[in-house]
Amino acid sequence: MTSKSFEYTLTVPSSAIDVLGHVNNVVYLDWVQTAASKHWNHATAAYFKDEDPTEERIGIKKMAWVVLDHHISYKAEALEGDELVVTTFVEKMAGVRSERHTIITRKKDQKVVVTAVTNWCLLKMPEAKPMRIPEEIVALFY
Repeated sequence: MTSKSFEYTLTVPSSAIDVLGHVNNVVYLDWVQTAASKHWNHATAAYFKDEDPTEERIGIKKMAWVVLDHHISYKAEALEGDELVVTTFVEKMAGVRSERHTIITRKKDQKVVVTAVTNWCLLKMPEAKPMRIPEEIVALFY
């Protein structure tokens, strides 16, 4: 089964730069999580068509993802003004868990700056209890 990837582009703002003059590591983590939210909203928009599309994550009243762990590898630096492409895809979904990969690439030279793997757990809301990922949701990502 092939995953459907999602990408967005951003320009590194001055607020992302640390004392060493490059993007701070926690900023990359924020971009990884933003990619997951954007991908979720894009893929599930029709599924949650009756939900408020202005919420940060649509469907949040019915189901929510929580992070189990992040594994990030820093490959190269990014500097203020660099244009970056953030690409994400779901590698696998099984039971209550999902494994998502994210690759952040510098646009001008196609250099991979960061790779990340995040393991997520789906919660049934509002109970906040783990729930099996519905097959209809799985199908939206493959």
